[in-house]
Amino acid sequence: MKQLKRLDAIPRDPYQRALKSRLRHIALSEDAFNELRRTQQDHVVIEDAGLLIAQPYQGAIGLQYAFPNSDQFARHFPTMFSRLLPALTIEEAPMGIRLRHTDAASRPYVEPVLRAHAFEMMRDWIRMELAELPPSGGPEDHIAAGGEAGAFTLREARTDDAEAIVEVESVAFSMSWLTPDVVRRSVEEGPVFRVLEDVSSGRAVGFLRLRTDLPSEGYVSDIALHPEYQRRGLGEAMMRWALARFREDGLRCAALTVTSDNGPGIALYRKLGFTAAETGIDYHRPIDEDEVRQVLEKNRASRITVRTRY
Repeated sequence: MKQLKRLDAIPRDPYQRALKSRLRHIALSEDAFNELRRTQQDHVVIEDAGLLIAQPYQGAIGLQYAFPNSDQFARHFPTMFSRLLPALTIEEAPMGIRLRHTDAASRPYVEPVLRAHAFEMMRDWIRMELAELPPSGGPEDHIAAGGEAGAFTLREARTDDAEAIVEVESVAFSMSWLTPDVVRRSVEEGPVFRVLEDVSSGRAVGFLRLRTDLPSEGYVSDIALHPEYQRRGLGEAMMRWALARFREDGLRCAALTVTSDNGPGIALYRKLGFTAAETGIDYHRPIDEDEVRQVLEKNRASRITVRTRY
C-alpha cells in the first residue's frame, strides 16, 4: 500500500507563515512585528502570496520579506512593494532602503526584479558569530597600544562628532552611506556609539557602534578606523572593548557582518574566536525620486552592456 506523505497545514498567522517560507529574511521578533503592525500599519504589507515589512532603524529602512519561492517573489513583489513605497519618506530614512538576501540559488531570479525597482548591489558579506563571550573585567575606555600607537580613549560619541565620523568611514571603506544627519540621529537615539580619540591631538580616528537590545546577542553594527591608524592593534582593542561591554550588559554571544573581501578584518575576528555562519548580499535603494531615476538608468545601461557583450 502506497504511503501518503503528510502535508503540514499552512499557518494562518502571517508571522508564523513567513517563518515557513522558503525565500525569506525576517529579522524582527514576533513581538516587534506585531508592535510595528499596531503603530505603523502602512509599513507592513500582508498577502496570501507573501509578506513585506519596512522596519525603520538608524536612518534607514530594513526591508524584510517572505515568499514561498522565487517565482512568487517575481510575481508579487512589484505590486506589494508599490503598496509599501508611499509610506517611506526621506525624513524617516535618509539612508534609503536596504534589503538582505541570503539564498544564493535564487539570486538569478530575485536580482532582476530588484534592479527593475531601483535596487543595486551594496555589498556581499559574511556573518560571523562568537558562540560565547570571553571572561573579562569591565570595558576600559582608555586604550594604550604598543609601539608608536600612543594613547587613545574610546569615549561616547557626540552630535558634534558627526563630520569626523563620516570622514573616517569615507576613507576607511570604498563605499560609504553615512551622512552627518544620520550620525547625529543615531547618536541621539541612544545605541552604544563610541568614538576613538587620539589623546595627543584630540582627533577622532575611529568609531564603534553596537546593538545591545537583542535577547542574548551583542551585535557590532559598525567598526571603522582611519587608514593612518590601522595595523597598530587599535581595531583589536576596540573589538575587545565591545565584547567586554556585551558581557557587562548580560549578553552571552556576539555577531557581526564583514564584507567578503575584507581579509584583515576577517583575520582579526577569527583571532577573537568568531566563525563564519552565513553569507549573503545587501541591496540598496534610494527614496529620493531623482536618485531612483539615476539608479534605474544605470541598471538599464548595465543590462544593455551585458547583452551586447554576449
